[in-house]
Amino acid sequence: MDALTFPLSNRLMMLTAPHAASTLMLELSARLSAVGEVRVLDGGNRFNVYPVARAVRRHTSDLTASLGRIRLSRAFTCYQVAALLAETPADGLPTLAIDLLAAFYDDNVRLSESQRLLASCIFHLKRLSQLAPVVVSAKLPALLCVEKGVLVKALQAAAGGYWQLEALHAPKIPTLWKEET
Repeated sequence: MDALTFPLSNRLMMLTAPHAASTLMLELSARLSAVGEVRVLDGGNRFNVYPVARAVRRHTSDLTASLGRIRLSRAFTCYQVAALLAETPADGLPTLAIDLLAAFYDDNVRLSESQRLLASCIFHLKRLSQLAPVVVSAKLPALLCVEKGVLVKALQAAAGGYWQLEALHAPKIPTLWKEET
């Protein structure tokens, strides 16, 4: 794995993390919008403009212009994700897909159907990455749909760069005294 550094290269990159690395993806959208337009595709309803605005202020004083350069689209089903990507023009805008697989984990959609739709999504993500960077974030599936972990593996295999972030746990502090009962 290489580092996720600026400027981003024209390729498909993937982050897997708890909460789909949404904090990092929001920071990335702020940083990119400070210098130009950025497309954000929200597949897990994770885009929150307030942290983005705070982050934008760290990069530029022109908050209104930066926020105006973010092109936000949301999808709530895996069918909407696939349609959204199919309709997205390859126009050279950097693309961030936040929590792309969230809708694919729906237990009402068969695994084979999820795989078919994801294959279409991967085709379009690669198409977009020919002209601009594409960064996708995802979280691992819950235990109830663990068989859909193959979707994460398929996306990882398609990506030109892949990072897996782990949750930090607070260290256990040793007890200095023993309570008597």
